[in-house]
Amino acid sequence: MSSFLAGHTTDLIADGVSNAIVHLEPAQPTLAVQNANDTFEEEYDTSNPRRGKAIILHHENFRELTKREGSGRDCSTAITVLTCMQFDVRVYQDLPFAELCSVLKEVASEDHSDDDCLLVMIMTHGDDDVLYAYDRPYNADLLFQPFMGDACPMLRGKPKLFFVQACRGTEFDRGVRLGYGCADNDTSESHKYVIPSTADLLVMYSSYKGHVSWRSLEGGSWFIQALCVELELNWRHMELLQLLTAVSRRVAYDYQSKVPQSEANNAMKQMPTIVSMLTKAVYFPVKKQLQ
Repeated sequence: MSSFLAGHTTDLIADGVSNAIVHLEPAQPTLAVQNANDTFEEEYDTSNPRRGKAIILHHENFRELTKREGSGRDCSTAITVLTCMQFDVRVYQDLPFAELCSVLKEVASEDHSDDDCLLVMIMTHGDDDVLYAYDRPYNADLLFQPFMGDACPMLRGKPKLFFVQACRGTEFDRGVRLGYGCADNDTSESHKYVIPSTADLLVMYSSYKGHVSWRSLEGGSWFIQALCVELELNWRHMELLQLLTAVSRRVAYDYQSKVPQSEANNAMKQMPTIVSMLTKAVYFPVKKQLQ
């Protein structure tokens, strides 16, 4: 891999896109240094008056698919924990696709200037890169697109956190033994720096790509319950990615399937997956004005 210093002009070609040559204009080293000193903090700003909005898209009933028994417990637990975390919690039940798109667009167009972040949690049926509304499937990326930097200016530079409880395929994880144990082109000077439109986004999926996500008919889903436990215990003092690693560990080590009517599906495991485009550390300090 070749490298170049700031201020050096070079031609680049994008891997796997086309043979077009991209010509880079010389950077301004003095501005780069200023940016590094002025804007590259290690933590996201939490000095805003409000924590932010927490949107729960809860799908339990569907036009054609089976009812997601036990999901009600996930929803109620998430409401309790996110309210404790000082989020403005909104719950949407069994939305058809058109209404779901309308809700996402409406939330993205709201004023987020006084918010630290945005959190979206969805609980539904799913498949490989697909999620289900009440009446039809849709591409999972649709969930995130309204909030990208190029689509939602109000949330630029703020963390956008998505938690997806849904199957991502039909494969089972049988587990393995561990040791001896078991198994923009704007050049205005008012803009100090430019960031990618995909920056500051985190998506945590309940399972690895292609695999099922498990849910108890009485206790709720492994992922949402583990997420809520770790949030309840640690949100006041633990950095988010560290906390989410603890969620993954809890799901990976503490759960395995028990299916009396299908012995072949017993003792299956599950591995949550974190896709992080965050650029700073995320903390949730207590906002005394909201207590």
